[in-house]
Amino acid sequence: MNQAAYITTREAAERLQVHARTVRKWIDTFEEYICPDWNERGHYVLTEDSLLRLAEIKNRLQEPSKSMKQVREDLMREGKLRGDQAFQKSEEENSNDTAKTLTYLIESMENVGDMMEELFDRMERLEDHMFSLFDSFEDMEQKLIAVNYDKVSSNEVQQMFEDIRKKQDQLRIELRNVNFTQRLTSATSEQGLLPRRQKKARFFGMF
Repeated sequence: MNQAAYITTREAAERLQVHARTVRKWIDTFEEYICPDWNERGHYVLTEDSLLRLAEIKNRLQEPSKSMKQVREDLMREGKLRGDQAFQKSEEENSNDTAKTLTYLIESMENVGDMMEELFDRMERLEDHMFSLFDSFEDMEQKLIAVNYDKVSSNEVQQMFEDIRKKQDQLRIELRNVNFTQRLTSATSEQGLLPRRQKKARFFGMF
């Protein structure tokens, strides 16, 4: 179209009886619907069709309590203006990411809860072993007090020490198990705060 046939924002403002700044604001907001062009100076220029659409927007905005956002939504519902698909897609992706994060957190908390239950079970078994070990010591002490040491056979003494040694070995195993479970629980609860490479190193460092 010939540049002379274009309408400037100033001319459009005069014909619409509004301020030129208002016309530019409408064009910025409804650019896809108005379809403006630009002159060699980078200023908006309009066609007659563009001016008619500006007049339509003006009429819509004159309706009671009608904002530019509401007019834009009306135009989208009427199919005259394309929806913000990129924004909607971004919102959907963010929603999916949030759901995945919440699911991961819930699963992690459940895993930590299971580990804590296992830890408590092992601590109870450890307590039982310790009481059993103390009972063995007391039993040995009572036997030694009840009879003279020279009357106790070497086999009996050896058997008592063998029983104590076995209980000590069981106690060591339980202590290692409790320690490992504590470290595993602690490492698992911190996994979300560590980079992936550090997670791997932290995990293998427990063995």
